[in-house]
Amino acid sequence: MRKVTFMLWMLCVAAIACALPPTGIEYPPLQYSLPKAERVVLPNGIVLYVLEDHDLPLVDVEVRLRGGRLYEPAEKAGLSIVFARAWRNGGTLARSPEAFHTAIEDMAAILDVADEDDTIGISLSTLARDWRKGLSLLVELVRTPAFREEQVNLAKARTVEEIRRRNDDIAGIASREFAGLVYGVNHPLGRLPSVQTVQKITRRDLLEWHRRLVTPRNLWIAVTGDVQRDAVIQEIGRLFGNWNGSQPRLPAVPLPKEQNATTAFIAKQAEQAHVRVGHLGVPRGVAERAALDVLNYILGGSFTSRLTQEIRDRRGLAYAVWSSLAPANPTGLFVMGCQTKSESAEEVIHLMKEQARRLTEEPPGKEELQQAKESLVNSFVFRFPTAHDAVVAQMLLEIHGLPRDTYDTYIQRVQAVTDQDVLQVARKYVHPDRLQVLVVGDGKKLAKLAAQAKRLQAR
Repeated sequence: MRKVTFMLWMLCVAAIACALPPTGIEYPPLQYSLPKAERVVLPNGIVLYVLEDHDLPLVDVEVRLRGGRLYEPAEKAGLSIVFARAWRNGGTLARSPEAFHTAIEDMAAILDVADEDDTIGISLSTLARDWRKGLSLLVELVRTPAFREEQVNLAKARTVEEIRRRNDDIAGIASREFAGLVYGVNHPLGRLPSVQTVQKITRRDLLEWHRRLVTPRNLWIAVTGDVQRDAVIQEIGRLFGNWNGSQPRLPAVPLPKEQNATTAFIAKQAEQAHVRVGHLGVPRGVAERAALDVLNYILGGSFTSRLTQEIRDRRGLAYAVWSSLAPANPTGLFVMGCQTKSESAEEVIHLMKEQARRLTEEPPGKEELQQAKESLVNSFVFRFPTAHDAVVAQMLLEIHGLPRDTYDTYIQRVQAVTDQDVLQVARKYVHPDRLQVLVVGDGKKLAKLAAQAKRLQAR
């Protein structure tokens, strides 16, 4: 959801920029650097990122650990979601759930636990005057959660209810089932929790999951805000200093297998058809990341993209059409998508395939290349709305094993991208002969397509 929201927000920024009239005024290239957090490693292995930011009387804390749904056992898919919910709401060994909630609410603080696919995040936002108390509560939850049976059952019930309702959202069906089509339904990135797998989860599973994952050598902490650097390091050392443990051994995540080109269809009564076209994408840390961003901007990552011009502007077949080449562990998705009238679905699919093919056959034009580069450079500052977002981003580079100067060099790398760079990465990472298609829509209105396609059921 965060990725989708960010992408839509960036499209709006690009649209506004394109709508501004030319002024004839030339501006110097944007110079921007992320605020630099100090990195400290505690004796027990905890990695701490600290940045003082005294603009507002607030303190934000983010704890991350490697884990998440990517590593959960297939027979208990949904474990990480239930784990995060029961962790947050199950209280601690010293406090009941009600007492813990009250302690957080009395400070007007916000504390949350979330599954982030290959990490688990615990976030805290509090007033500066309460940062020590808030941090103490956070540490209490990290180290001694109770996972009380009642809260475990509530977390499971909520997850089951979401599973039962997830097929009410047609766009959600299209995105989830496209991932299943490309990755395979048995791969962690294509697998979905079911009522049966969630019901198998026990309190003992959550306690064991916590015991395995939550150790000092699997913990990164980012602290940003109106606080003194020395005080933060001292307090975290006091709260965590007597805690030791080894680095957990996470199961290896298999590389998904490249699938042959296919067209699949899911019947769902709807006014419009939801279309997804693509294949396996790129892993984190590819050297051509800047060129791929330029490629995606040109293809479907902006309101001036080729897909938008062909499908929306010239033919009026969709209100919005987009593409994505987001990296992931072990590999992301390359996907083009939109919703359109059922009668237009086949034409839209043809146009998407044609634009993917075009990318691999000719370099971008001078003007569209320059516009893509300028937009990416000028919008880079908006990737990190707050200093805390920037610090967490730097921390995640380390967690994901990426170069620490990734963001420092990004603008320069984008500015250096040439038309031949875009053509080369298109030929390397975009494969028109492997494109997989998924259409979700009304079987009667899409009878011809449905008859020729592989029929799937929404899980």
